[in-house]
Amino acid sequence: MYATRPVDLDFLNTAPLRMSFANTLRATPQAVFDAIAHDVAALPRWYGAVAAAEYGGAAPFGVGTKRRVKLVGGVAFHEEVLAWDTPHRYAYRIERTTVPGIRAMAEQWSVLTTPAGTRLVWTMAIDAAVPTVVAVRASAPGIALATRRAMGRLDRMLAG
Repeated sequence: MYATRPVDLDFLNTAPLRMSFANTLRATPQAVFDAIAHDVAALPRWYGAVAAAEYGGAAPFGVGTKRRVKLVGGVAFHEEVLAWDTPHRYAYRIERTTVPGIRAMAEQWSVLTTPAGTRLVWTMAIDAAVPTVVAVRASAPGIALATRRAMGRLDRMLAG
């Protein structure tokens, strides 16, 4: 695995490459936050690109907790939780990854209350070598489609 540079929450606003994906769900903000932050083992049930996700160590989980995520196809991330602001924000930085060229990376899930329902926004912030940036940008339409589908599955799962 490749180690990345430690970053804080400011990186989510200052990274050279930022991408956000959003959808509105019917579930309450608390239910959405719980699905994202508390029930990480269920992530593969609604986000098809994820093969496995788990926290390291015992509950309670929060800022500083370690998390491991493996994507379908073998890409892996070892992460550290940076923000656990129930029910509005869940953020983490990538400490190590199998993806070469990533110098720093953080992600954030924002859960917003709107008149139309709960707005869920996933933001990726990346500092990477040029070939990796090109690959990530080229993957953006696929990431957007996968995320839209995942948020739809999450909405149906929480409604059921």
